[in-house]
Amino acid sequence: MKAFFIFFISLCCIGTLSAQNTVGLNFQTFLPTGELKKDAPDMWGGGFALTGAFNLRQSPVYLGGTLDFTRYGSEVRDGWHGIVMGDYRHRRQFEMTRLLAFVRISPDCDTNFYPYVDFNAGVNYVFTRSVLRDSAIEAPFDAYVDWDDFSFTYGLGVGVEFPLGNDILLNLNFKTLKSSKTEYLTPSTVNYDREQESYLFDVQRSRFDSFTFSIGIKAYLD
Repeated sequence: MKAFFIFFISLCCIGTLSAQNTVGLNFQTFLPTGELKKDAPDMWGGGFALTGAFNLRQSPVYLGGTLDFTRYGSEVRDGWHGIVMGDYRHRRQFEMTRLLAFVRISPDCDTNFYPYVDFNAGVNYVFTRSVLRDSAIEAPFDAYVDWDDFSFTYGLGVGVEFPLGNDILLNLNFKTLKSSKTEYLTPSTVNYDREQESYLFDVQRSRFDSFTFSIGIKAYLD
């Protein structure tokens, strides 16, 4: 697949190479693939990503980075939580942050759209956090992380950009990432035990492989 997209860009992209640096904001979906899809088939989510890149000396090569945030689940339990804590609202949120570096091959094409290929590598931070309130409309009186884990991730991204003006582009991006083993929780692996008056965690461990589609706006800095 990598060879196909590189070959496609080589054929369709002819023209003057850009020397402009860029920043962008994308909104994205998150879907599990591979082992993660098998172990957690109900997992899905969405979030946003911030991206920046700079050009290497008027070449088609860019170096950049992406910081994204995804929520892949949420649950709320209102009511009695034992004699110590009493009656309160417990919201648990299942989330992930990724920090990716990438090398982008992005020639300036002699067309009205601009395809590109990204080679990504970085880290996942997968975590579950709790927010405690007396009621839905009151400020939290406590918040903490129930579980978290880091893992290495890498993969391929492809995209296409459409000019919306002199310095603004619409950006569509598809990304498939592989990951090392990651320990995580999902809404279905957390249960409240009324007899023990405590939450029970069934921690999962899988390769956190994923597919992401995103759409957003990118701007030239110079």
